[in-house]
This record gives sequence, structure tokens and C-alpha cells, in this order.
Amino acid sequence: MGVGKQSWQAPRAATFHQIFEQNWARVRHHVECVIDDPDEVSDLVSEVFALAWLKLDERKPLGLIWLLRVADNKLKDRERKTRSEARAMDALRQGAGGRRESDVLDAIAVRHAITIALTPRERRMVVLFYWDRLAAGEIAELLRCSQSAVFTTLSRARVKLERELGRERLDEAHIARAANTLQTD
Repeated sequence: MGVGKQSWQAPRAATFHQIFEQNWARVRHHVECVIDDPDEVSDLVSEVFALAWLKLDERKPLGLIWLLRVADNKLKDRERKTRSEARAMDALRQGAGGRRESDVLDAIAVRHAITIALTPRERRMVVLFYWDRLAAGEIAELLRCSQSAVFTTLSRARVKLERELGRERLDEAHIARAANTLQTD
């Protein structure tokens, strides 16, 4: 790194160091309220401060509230991913344990609905979320869109599928089973 870049980075690094020193313990304490595993706590807190480094503007330093919001979002992502993994594992167990005929017919109906009712983008997100078990943030990064766009698209896709299938609420395990055979565009 050249001398010019070091002098430019020095105020930024000093500001970040100050934010880190003032808030690290409180952010960690906040995360420990939800997660018991110390290694997982450390990983999540590291992600919060890595994002803080990326978003840092030394003229307008980030405060504790911003850091706690990021931590809460990371915790929500973790919870969604855990639920998605559990749903996918349930779907795999049901598939491996011999499905009832109605389950097979439901999976075929969902697969058909995914194919005809959803746009290629919606199909791709459904496969990435329900089958590949990617978190919304990972899908957003992969597809180069915002995380809110991922949630909006998945929500719309779900409504379209429920309407196509004539159901009030669609079982997510059926989406996961159907998504595993789809080809994404």
C-alpha cells in the first residue's frame, strides 16, 4: 500500500477503531442473548463489524443503534436459514422415507404451478431459496439485487403459486420438493 493510500486510510481506520472499541461489547452482548455458541456469536459480530467497515463514512460515524439493527438483521437471516434448512431436511426425509401418493401428487402439482405461473426470475429465486437453502442475502449477492427485492419476489411467487393451486396456504416442503427438479433459466 502506498504512502498516499495509508494517509487516506488513517482517519478511516481511527474512526472504525473508535466505533469498534465503544460498541463491540454491547453488540456481542446483544447477540449472546439469542445465540449460545461462542464461536457463532463471534462470527456474527464479526460480520456486523465487517459491514460497518464497508459502510463507514468518517464524517458521519455509525452508532450503536445502526450496529444493533445490522446484528438483528443478521440474526433474522440466521433464523430464516435455520428454518429453511429444517424444512429442506424434512422434505428430504419425507422423500427418502417413501411418500404417500397424495404427497407425490402435491409435488407434481406444485412443480407444474412453478413452471407455468412463475417468471424465470421467480423460479430461480424459489429454487435458490427453497431447494438450495440460500439466505436472502446470498441470493441478493448472487443475482445482484437487493435483499428486499429477494423477499418481495419470493412473496409474490408464493402468492402466485397459492392462487394457481387454489390454496390458501402452500406447504413450503412441497415447494422445496418441486424445486429440486426444475431447471433455472
